[in-house]
Amino acid sequence: MNSRINICIIIFVFTISLVYAQSNAKAATQSTWHVAGMFSAHYRLPIEEEGYTEDGVFALNINPRIMWFPIDGLGVGAVADFRYYSGNFSDLSIGIGPHVAYFLKDSRLSSKLMPYTGCSFQYLMKEMIPGAIETGWNLKFGVGISQIFGEHVAVPIELGYMINNISSDYGGESFSQTINRIYLECGIGAFLWK
Repeated sequence: MNSRINICIIIFVFTISLVYAQSNAKAATQSTWHVAGMFSAHYRLPIEEEGYTEDGVFALNINPRIMWFPIDGLGVGAVADFRYYSGNFSDLSIGIGPHVAYFLKDSRLSSKLMPYTGCSFQYLMKEMIPGAIETGWNLKFGVGISQIFGEHVAVPIELGYMINNISSDYGGESFSQTINRIYLECGIGAFLWK
């Protein structure tokens, strides 16, 4: 039920913003910049299986990113990743790495509505307990749409696939875990030019 309400809200926001669309020829053009902060949150339900119990976990992801456009539509830059988990224990992981995206400016849509596709790779590190550090990487592929408000403000929404690999060493015992997820992020940002 909640997903239906969220989809209706997204469609409503895009419909209203299309009504107020104004021309914007500079966003995602050569020698411009794009800065954004993407946010996502989820709650994993508690697990109760035969002989195993795990509390529910709340997770919050914040991904600030910056891109420069060497040519029209193609942005290259960097992305950071801050993740906070709260359940049986609280956990914060930090990541950083390159990001690339291609924005499609199609006059049939609106100069205020730009679809895009992007990819990022991040090196991750987190300290579970003092002296025990986990390291790994995160690879994300996504497609999205960025709604432009006014001349500069952008509200991107992105859906994609994420592969997360973490390796850890606890007291001489090593283990590695790969997690595959589908993600949905939304955020706020700006296109900047002189």
